[in-house]
Formats: sequence, C-alpha cells, structure tokens
Amino acid sequence: MGETEMLAETLGPSPSFEPRAGAPDAVAVSVVLAPHMSVVSLLNQAASRQSFGAPTALLGAVRDGLRPQARFAAASFTARRWTSIPDSCTPISPVVDGSVRDQAARMRDMPGDVLAGELHAADGGFHWPQQWRAAAEQPRRWLNSMADASLDTWAVAEPLWRAAGPLLDREIRRVGTAAVRGGMTALLNSLHPDLSYRDGAFAYASPCDPSWTIGPFGPIGARRLVLVPIIAGRNSMLFNFERPDVCWIGYPLAQPRLGTQTGPDGALATILGPVRASMLQALRQTLTVSDLAAAVRCAPTTATYHLHHLTAAGMITREKSGSSVRVSRTARGDELVDLLSD
Repeated sequence: MGETEMLAETLGPSPSFEPRAGAPDAVAVSVVLAPHMSVVSLLNQAASRQSFGAPTALLGAVRDGLRPQARFAAASFTARRWTSIPDSCTPISPVVDGSVRDQAARMRDMPGDVLAGELHAADGGFHWPQQWRAAAEQPRRWLNSMADASLDTWAVAEPLWRAAGPLLDREIRRVGTAAVRGGMTALLNSLHPDLSYRDGAFAYASPCDPSWTIGPFGPIGARRLVLVPIIAGRNSMLFNFERPDVCWIGYPLAQPRLGTQTGPDGALATILGPVRASMLQALRQTLTVSDLAAAVRCAPTTATYHLHHLTAAGMITREKSGSSVRVSRTARGDELVDLLSD
C-alpha cells in the first residue's frame, strides 16, 4: 500500500511537491465527500498542537474528547512537521463517498499485519518516525485505538460537517462547472493558498522555505484525480499520488470571504472566486497593481496575493515599470474570460 502525505507544520520550513499531470484540463477529475479526511487532519492538528487554521477551541475539544483507549493512536500524530501516514489510517479510498463509522469498522476488521507491513521498510527495518514505533510493535491495538480516535474526533466535528452542507454542495457545483466549461486549470489553482497548478504540474511552495522540495510526484497519466474538500482549517491538506488507479488531494473547503464584492454569480466567479474573476475581467488593458486593486475594490496587498495565483496559473503577467508593477492578461487569460463570461 502507499502512503498519504499530510501537511503537519507551519512554523518550520515546508517542502514543495510537483505531481505531474497531462495537458491542462485533460485530467479526469472527480469530487468526493469523505469526512474521515477532515477527521484525520483535525486529529493530527489536535495531537501535534500545530494548527493549520482550525480554531484553537475546536482542537482543544478534540483533545478533550479522546477516550483513554484512543490516545494510543493519537500519539502517532504528534510530529510538528510534514509527515506521512499509512493508508491503514484511511482504509476506504476516497474514490466514493464514505462515512467515518464505516472507516472505523474497516480499521477494526483490518489484519494487524497490513499496518505492520506499511510501517516497515522493504528490508524489514523500521523507517518511520519514532511516533509510529508503537503502532509497528502493536498494530492490532493501534488499529482499534485509531478507530476509537476517529469516532471521538467525529463526535466533535460532525455538527460542523453537517453545517457545511451548503458549502459542500456549492463545491460540487464549482468542480462540475469547471469540468464542462473548460476551467479546470483555474479551479486547480484555487484549491489551497500555497498550491499552484500550471502546464499539467502541481507545486506546493511554502512561504517559509519554497526551496525545500519533495518530489516530483507522478505523472498522473491515465489515473483519476479525486478532489476531497475538508473542513480542518484554511491551510490543511492531505494528498496521495502513489496509488496505481487514482490520485487524491484533500484541500480546505473554501469559506465565503467577509466584505468581498461577490458580483454576479457567473461561471468565471464560480471557478476563480469573485476577486480573481473581477481582476481578469478588469484587465481588458494593462493596469498597475494599484489601479487594478482600485478597480476591484480591494487593498493592494490583497490584490498582490491574488495576482500571485493568477500568475502561477498562467492567466496574467507582471512587469516592473519604474516604481510600479504593470499587469496584463495572457492569451490563456483572454481565452478563459471569453469562454466563461456569461
């Protein structure tokens, strides 16, 4: 079985990865509702005391809600850095919708030697961090404990998941719109604040240290890319590109931004978000960053943040001109506006 990579650090340097795909918009993409991915991310943040945007009170409630028998498995998630987790943590692959209770039942039924095999290197030597040694030594106990930890975390997170129902429905519509309207490249650039997709390749670049690289991962080839929205904080993310049939990314479910100018609910805004859609539409001619920010009614620092992602997506170019930066749409940006403007 493969391994799942999980973002588990914000204070130190973070790696980058580049899972490669085929031609832009040619990748087969699905969106799946798999709440156990949110559970795993929340459990990791609670156990490591390293938040990726999840509220402190929520993580405290997760920690307080763990029964004694659940704490054995939770101890494996205490690393405050990027980490890998065995596929045994999520035995139901996120290809179809699945429940946390089904996940827990699958872990209780799983033979212990499956987990033990994942936690040992090919030559039989232990190669995982110290936090996972107990799981390798007592795999049957660990699987039962992880089932308990998943259910305990879900008891805290389930009301939030149910409340997010309208946002999850909107995300399904957003992915569907991108798939049928030729906006998949733009959508893939909106999944995570530090995740970019350009010319068939993903790249994660942390502001802490973008030069630290793990990968490349892929190529995706003929495999399906599954998108799994999670409710575990704006910077949380999980991914797996090792399976032969499917690649998947767990990414933060987008929340409505307070005070943004939403504008019409057109296809371009649905895929890019209202601010980036407004920027592309405003760039009928070259503008400075300050003029563009004024045109879309946002602060220059906010404009710079969104322009970074539009640049990574190949939608715009930026050129220094004296004390100003001038922004222009690329041919790809022109095509997207022409295609998706209602």
